[in-house]
Amino acid sequence: MPAVTRTELFPRLRALCAEFEAEGGIRCEVALDACHLHFDDHVSDVVFRTVRELLTNVGQHARATQVKVSSMARRDGSIGIAVADDGIGLPAHKRRGNPFAESGGIGLWSIDQRLREFAAVLDVEAAAGCGTCATIILPANLLVAR
Repeated sequence: MPAVTRTELFPRLRALCAEFEAEGGIRCEVALDACHLHFDDHVSDVVFRTVRELLTNVGQHARATQVKVSSMARRDGSIGIAVADDGIGLPAHKRRGNPFAESGGIGLWSIDQRLREFAAVLDVEAAAGCGTCATIILPANLLVAR
């Protein structure tokens, strides 16, 4: 797959969410602000692949009826891109440490490692029965001017 350019990230994420909803039958609300999504090609590609992996996990494991993909400017200047579902959450034994490494899969663990290459992180908040919110936190210096 070719790298996603900064001008393509916003519409590609919207299309990804529409495709997820159409194919999976899980309502997908999109609350993305295009001004939060201007990164270089490499960062954009990793963000796109991370959101895709997060949605795949929702579809396969969460037993969710809805998911919301949103972006926000954080108080410290960083950008957050969140995928939050209303599914079953994670059981207690998977909430300790890195829940994705303990789940037996390496998809999100490897993406987390790629995010760390440019000082971004994947923050996961989950509780049994209360859904999961996974947020990609990107340092402000990764944003590029239009």
